[in-house]
Amino acid sequence: MKWLAVVSLAVCPSLAGCMNMAARTAASATLETWDAEEAAKTSGLVAYKDAGRSADSAALDPAAGPSEVVADAPKEARQVIYSASLSIVVLSPAAAQASVKSFAEAAGGWMSESDARTITVRVPAAQFEPLLERIGQLGEIVDRSVRAEDITEALVELDIRIDNARRARERLLAHLEKSEKMEDTLRIEAELARVTVELEALEGRARFLRSQVAMSTIRVSFDRSKSAPRGEGALLPFDWIARLGNGLVAGSVEGRPRRPGLFASGPRFEPPSAFLRYYSDHDTVEAMNAEGVRIKVQREDNYDKGALAFWAKLARAELVRSRALVVTAERELGEDRALVAGSREVAGVVHDYLLVIARTKDAVYTFEAWGPRDLFAPLAADIEKSALSLRR
Repeated sequence: MKWLAVVSLAVCPSLAGCMNMAARTAASATLETWDAEEAAKTSGLVAYKDAGRSADSAALDPAAGPSEVVADAPKEARQVIYSASLSIVVLSPAAAQASVKSFAEAAGGWMSESDARTITVRVPAAQFEPLLERIGQLGEIVDRSVRAEDITEALVELDIRIDNARRARERLLAHLEKSEKMEDTLRIEAELARVTVELEALEGRARFLRSQVAMSTIRVSFDRSKSAPRGEGALLPFDWIARLGNGLVAGSVEGRPRRPGLFASGPRFEPPSAFLRYYSDHDTVEAMNAEGVRIKVQREDNYDKGALAFWAKLARAELVRSRALVVTAERELGEDRALVAGSREVAGVVHDYLLVIARTKDAVYTFEAWGPRDLFAPLAADIEKSALSLRR
């Protein structure tokens, strides 16, 4: 006991000194506890980010049991924002827009924006893929992009910052209640206002991100032709492919009649009855009936002895892309001939269009016909028969 007393006196020579030392020790312990709490609160994001690495390490460590992996790697549902953009060729953009709006509302969504050729809708995330597929069936998709943005870690970080801000606000409120000096009160109120503004901003950001996760965005544009001006970086090396459909879209036909010259003979075919051949040169023949349904036949070089499938596929793609043609039929006719038929709206009137491609080793022949649907449809069979009469 004497020895202990001597040690105590050596360490703490006076009672007052011992009391002061005890007080400092208690204060130091309190600060250390507070620092530990703050560190624990701010380290949540680091712990979350390291969880995956801890799980991987445990999985590779034979000594780590299943319980250790579960403890280190909490399973978090991924938070993903989905959005999509579609460009579709349709016969009637107005009708297609109405359909997209109807689809979205039936799926529990709504229209957020629209103009003459574009509509944007918000739909529940669970309906995103089914609705994309349904919208794609309205016409022919010429462009499609889907974006997925994983914001899981951003939301975890936001939640941690929100929790910290709430705790700071609560502590400031507690200090405000106990404050007796005006100077201290004003300082606490200023800090409380700053923390409150920050907390509201963080909560607003979290609500916005969660709403983006819950509701996906789909933007659809209709009937957007993408043809390049002639002579300005043509998209195709074959001019005649780019010219297909000129008459349908712009009424581009020969304005003056011309008979074939003595040594010039255009492609030979039998036009339907009531059609008149009014223009002919070495590579082109044009015909029309009295109601304005047109036929245009051209002959072009067959570069590198290209196959029929090559020319037919290229022509179809260009008609859809640059002429906004809604393809309604396509088939091979035999004897190196292929047919593509479609429709599009011109100045508010639905027009039908027919293309027959015929090839030889040295030449490619195109037979185009077009006109308003009510005038073209009764002649469709005779026009196709005329296309098959083309002699190569």
